[in-house]
Amino acid sequence: MAFSDGAAGAGTTTPAAPDYSPAAWPEPVPLLPRSPLDPLGTVLIPPAERQLFTRDLTVEPTSAAPQPAVPPTEPPPGGQGAWAAPGLLPAPPAQRPGTDRPRARLLPLPGSGEARRRRLLERVRVPLRACHRIAVLGGPAEGAVTVLGALLAEHRADPVLVLTTAGSAGSECRPGGRLVLRSVRPDPAALREALGESGGHYPVVLADTTGAGAEVQLAAVEHADQLVLCAPASAAGARTADALLDHLTALGHDGLVRGAAAVFTPAPATDRPIADRDLLPHFRTRCRGALTVPAHPHADPAALRSRARLDYLELAALIGDGMADRQG
Repeated sequence: MAFSDGAAGAGTTTPAAPDYSPAAWPEPVPLLPRSPLDPLGTVLIPPAERQLFTRDLTVEPTSAAPQPAVPPTEPPPGGQGAWAAPGLLPAPPAQRPGTDRPRARLLPLPGSGEARRRRLLERVRVPLRACHRIAVLGGPAEGAVTVLGALLAEHRADPVLVLTTAGSAGSECRPGGRLVLRSVRPDPAALREALGESGGHYPVVLADTTGAGAEVQLAAVEHADQLVLCAPASAAGARTADALLDHLTALGHDGLVRGAAAVFTPAPATDRPIADRDLLPHFRTRCRGALTVPAHPHADPAALRSRARLDYLELAALIGDGMADRQG
């Protein structure tokens, strides 16, 4: 029902709206100046104002009548979750022996990645007294050879030449720094000639024959001081890599096989991939080392993620180990 002041119509009297205002309003609380208690700017609330933010939790009975007694609650059997007192909240469950100690939080060791990087760089920066030729064999490595050459040129004080049988023969480019890329004809005689001429100008030479014919790859092996075997991390790639190592051993290159580095790239979608735990241990028994690296079609190691860069740096460290053995 709507209320009015009684002037709505002649002869009609409507009661006025009730007034719920208190008989006396409380005195306003004066705002006192506040001053910081410490340099952090903590401000003390005066007692007069503090009452505005607190409540009196004491409940006074409204009558003198006796309050009904609360029947005691029976504790549950077994003592687990027993009540602390009748009518109160249950006590917290008892701690089992040995669980009152705080758990130790396992955190990664600070600088562990940087320490690994320094150890790898020490292996990469092996001094050389003669040209070190590296034959890269196997299937297409999807830019792994170029990244390896770029890392060797970046972390060593030597220029690095990468001879590749892909691209236009005779073309040469310098992606940056001390790395030189040169294309040769996919012919055994042309590769032998290029390897013979480059030995006096470049301390480190990589002959990338991945994807080339068997005769071209064997020509690179004839001049090699170290081997890098590339294959996809798949069932077919593992079989092909094993067969190539057996063939090289039968040709009398067992020393190069034992000092080789086996590098596996991601498996193609058309083949069954093999996990590292099933693939790498086998080839580590046959070669100096085996690892997997991500596909990287570019020659700039700066574009690699930190984990992928460490993987390629580990490959460069295996090359450094072969350099150290050769110098010894």
